[in-house]
Amino acid sequence: MGEMSKTNMDRHRSYRIGLDIGIASVGWAVLENNSQDEPIRILDLGVRIFEAAEVPKTGAALAAERRDARTARRRIRRRRHRLERIKWLFEREGLIQIDSFMERYHSPNLPDVYELRYEGLERKLSNEEFAQVLLHIAKHRGFRSTRKAELKEGDNGKVLKATEENRKRMEEHGYRTVGEMIYKDAYFHTECAWADNGYLLTPRNKADDYSHTMLRALLEEEVHILFESQRKFGNEKATEKLEQEYLEIMLSQRSFDMGPGQQADGTPSPYAMEGFGNKVGYCTLERESGERRAAKATYTAELFVALQKITHMKLVHMDGTSRFFTEEERNILLEMLSSKKEIKYAAVRKKLNLPLEEKFNTLNYNMKRKGKDNEEEEVDEAAIIAATEKATFVSMSNCYEYRKRIGDYLDTLPEEEQQDLLDEIGTILTCYKNDDSRMNRLTEAGLSKELADSLLELTPAKFQHLSIKAMKNIMPYMKEGMVYDKACEAAGYDFKNDNHGKKMKLLKGENITEIINEITNPVVKRSVSQTVKVINAIILKYGSPQAVSIELAREMSKNFEERKKAEKQIEENRKKNEMAKKEIQELGKLSPNGQDILKYRLWHDQQGICLYTGKKIPLEELFQPGYDIDHILPYSITFDDSYRNKVLVTSQANREKGNRTPYEYFGQDEVHWSAYEARVNHFIKDYKKRRNLLKQGFTKEDRREFKERNLNDTKYITRVIYNMIRQNLEMEPLNREDRKKQVFAVNGSITAYLRKRWGLMQKDRSTDTHHAMDAVVVACCTDGMIQKISRSTQYREVLYKGQSHPDYEIVDVETGEIISLEDLSREEWDERYGAQVPPPWEHFKEELEVRMGSDPKNDLDAHPDMYQLFRYPEDVYNNIRPIFVSRMPNHKVTGAAHADTIRSPRHYKDGGEIFADGGYVLSRTNIEDLKLDKDGEIKDYYNKDSDRLLYEALRARLAEYDGDGKKAFAEKFYKPKADGTQGPVVKKVKTYKKMSLGVEINKDENGMGRGIAENANGGMIRVDVFRENGKYYFVPIYIADALKKRLPNKAAMQNKPYSEWKEMKDENFLFSLYSRDLIGFKNPKGKKVTCASGETMTVMEDIVYYIGADINTASILGIAHDRSYKFKSLGIQSLKELKKYQVDVLGNVTEVRQEKRRGFH
Repeated sequence: MGEMSKTNMDRHRSYRIGLDIGIASVGWAVLENNSQDEPIRILDLGVRIFEAAEVPKTGAALAAERRDARTARRRIRRRRHRLERIKWLFEREGLIQIDSFMERYHSPNLPDVYELRYEGLERKLSNEEFAQVLLHIAKHRGFRSTRKAELKEGDNGKVLKATEENRKRMEEHGYRTVGEMIYKDAYFHTECAWADNGYLLTPRNKADDYSHTMLRALLEEEVHILFESQRKFGNEKATEKLEQEYLEIMLSQRSFDMGPGQQADGTPSPYAMEGFGNKVGYCTLERESGERRAAKATYTAELFVALQKITHMKLVHMDGTSRFFTEEERNILLEMLSSKKEIKYAAVRKKLNLPLEEKFNTLNYNMKRKGKDNEEEEVDEAAIIAATEKATFVSMSNCYEYRKRIGDYLDTLPEEEQQDLLDEIGTILTCYKNDDSRMNRLTEAGLSKELADSLLELTPAKFQHLSIKAMKNIMPYMKEGMVYDKACEAAGYDFKNDNHGKKMKLLKGENITEIINEITNPVVKRSVSQTVKVINAIILKYGSPQAVSIELAREMSKNFEERKKAEKQIEENRKKNEMAKKEIQELGKLSPNGQDILKYRLWHDQQGICLYTGKKIPLEELFQPGYDIDHILPYSITFDDSYRNKVLVTSQANREKGNRTPYEYFGQDEVHWSAYEARVNHFIKDYKKRRNLLKQGFTKEDRREFKERNLNDTKYITRVIYNMIRQNLEMEPLNREDRKKQVFAVNGSITAYLRKRWGLMQKDRSTDTHHAMDAVVVACCTDGMIQKISRSTQYREVLYKGQSHPDYEIVDVETGEIISLEDLSREEWDERYGAQVPPPWEHFKEELEVRMGSDPKNDLDAHPDMYQLFRYPEDVYNNIRPIFVSRMPNHKVTGAAHADTIRSPRHYKDGGEIFADGGYVLSRTNIEDLKLDKDGEIKDYYNKDSDRLLYEALRARLAEYDGDGKKAFAEKFYKPKADGTQGPVVKKVKTYKKMSLGVEINKDENGMGRGIAENANGGMIRVDVFRENGKYYFVPIYIADALKKRLPNKAAMQNKPYSEWKEMKDENFLFSLYSRDLIGFKNPKGKKVTCASGETMTVMEDIVYYIGADINTASILGIAHDRSYKFKSLGIQSLKELKKYQVDVLGNVTEVRQEKRRGFH
């Protein structure tokens, strides 16, 4: 088991970086450049893996659970503090003495508080009774939101409905107070046979049921009535002073978005805030002047976005020609927008009187719709256009809502002041979330309280990347028709936003931190942060790069729901391909490949017709020579390898068309073109594909746009990373003066094309090393490579076209046979005569395969001929190492200290008379969850002899329904009495559970826990490894242990209770292991592991990632570095050797020699 470590190059070599960035991985590659700035060999490659920053099953933010728990803790803490303040007030005013009051308050014979609340209206209450009533009202003080907007959100709609119904109930029945209503009204009574009066009061809500919720205003009114009644009955303690001070405390409520108040020492919390305007990032173009980004809900921001869409929109004719809106059309649209909430595409078409032949380039006019049995069916084109253009084109919805509420006041202001006020309103509503803060600032802006109140229900969010100042400077030029980049330049801004200051050797500092922090999506934020670490690590090892190429996975620009939808679509496509594969096999093609499936799909889409000739393509001849898949618009020009740019045609027609567009092929022949156009319109329902097929004008600008779109990735998050590198990273200059560009954002379609054309191995997604191969391909996407692709594609098309000449012959150099194209399919032709795109360098594929292997240096040593092929300089050869996947460790101490369920510890220390030993805990279990064991007894039922009559009744009911508790207890189950009558309803019974290691809760004055809970799921922070008498042991450390001053020292023992675990000595401590820490082990007997393929194998020794531990079996779990296998239940006592290693971002591994045991204080 050798140790891997990094080896620096003997001399500096010019190089480029390739990065394949996903939501949970960064594949990276370092390629050496030659004097022409083109890659010539692989210097290094690897993979960094990290967990996506979201809950895997739901996509929720990882912080959501902690945030909810923190909110609950604050709410409980504030309620407890509120009640304590009220008790102090009562004692100060002479109403109670706290100790004696609390002793009475917790006594079993305490009078019913609702009865007292009613009697407080009819008689004088004692001081203790009055205090009990007031304390109860303060504890259950009803619903009030600090945000008017919040009332329409989520469950609050149900809450409002319930409070309104209860208010009406009070009014209709003439109840004076909430307390009287609950005490008297049958709605709050539940029948109970054993209760003295036949019912129980049930005023509390149940889970997800808000029907008993009261408005706080009604409780406030009840307090006033109670004080007034008590004063009338002569209660001297019911003073107006006590009433006022009590209500101040009872009604106090801090808005959630303002964060915590004071700390324990009385100083303000550092997390307290009112609004977050000062937390907003700086404007991209006005950073130096300190201008912050504008809220999206401002007038300026909404108009700016609308102008961008209007100036960038192209109207595309079916012949491929396109145009922007005219000045007159732009002005008409802006006039429409000034009085509407939004403008739909259909309204634009109608207002501008656009012909149906002109379509909006941003819409996908899908001429097929799913009908019955999920089959595609044709739909009338006019109907499809109408349906597609129902989408919104531009919108100023927030400003529309503002005007609807305060329009009369706005009309009294000059136009410029109106716009400024709308900007201020949008900023206030976005930056402040509680009503008090909003109201204060809206009135300061000049609105009356009534107008300000009308705006409070609005909840705009998010910010633009530009400030109001920058947008106002740019918009006049956009109104003239300039697109964004030109308008920026005209306004005097640097559109590319190059950092003219000092660039840095590494991506560090405030600027980088700010860029990363401005990314709101936590998944993307973590991915970008890890990418920065990889780049910096590469630079520290190899120096400054000459170029950086990045490719971002499509999922990086999608949220959780969109990713799930995409996965579903991929699965549907996979099933369609599998079905097509089976159908092809039935036609006699036993081993269909991807190209065959594509042919078959195109044949179906075209209804078996060659679009170029109109000839029928017999299905039985489809996979024989004579039929090709053609790029409609030549790949050498457009770099478009998508399905929408492919068509099934005869080989003869393909040769004749050559490297031309369909219109260039036969557009000059009106008869042929008209017939072809009719075929396309009849058979092709995909609008964008039809547009490619019928494109007539193909200008230089069109070619440039196609090339840019298909070669470069323009997703927002890609631009963020691209600009971060380009603007901040100092790079080694390129050698060629004609090349300036050093950062490339590569489109995934071009790398997919190159992988296929270079014949690279299929991705094995069950392991993680494939990301490194992708990064190598990304790094190879240079300007020179693009030129090579273009030239080779053009040459192949010309050669293929030339073969159609009767005098042109090709002779097979091996057999001397004259080859005719009639004897070859297009795939066979490509395979023999040039489909392979020229590789970046000679023997590229072979070198990549070796470097992707498990031991590349050994492979080279074993094959001297291969070593000669690659011609590695000595320093490069010495640096070669296998890919070792680097995984981000998890050293955080976060999460719940224990599970939610609190159990009785009665038999945890010892079993007593019930159990033979300790380690048992009790809890109350819903009877619907009871099960029968194999002997027909109720599983884990506690002390059945304590009430044998009840136990037997429960067991009989379960047996009647075959042990199905849900069915057995669907109806109410009453406790049987010895006299045969019914007792109370039984909802829960006591059950027991064996617990190895628990967390004591609510300790008494003797330090004994009143309750016990299991450690939270995932609550094990780490294990501390010891070695005593030649054997390895581990001590589990839980989140609950982090709260203690002393670390535990008991090591887990297989199948033994905690009391029998072995005590460890500190001097025998070796190291601590957190999840995804690296360990090396030697096992003389070998360990059976499960491979990613599903097979098993035995591993004697390896360096792997520790994942977790099982205290019941005293064993550990782990995975191979590349996820090629995993294992569980590796008992560490029998290991010959167990070491800890550390791995850096680039996968360099070193042994941890010595480690000190660390606590948490």
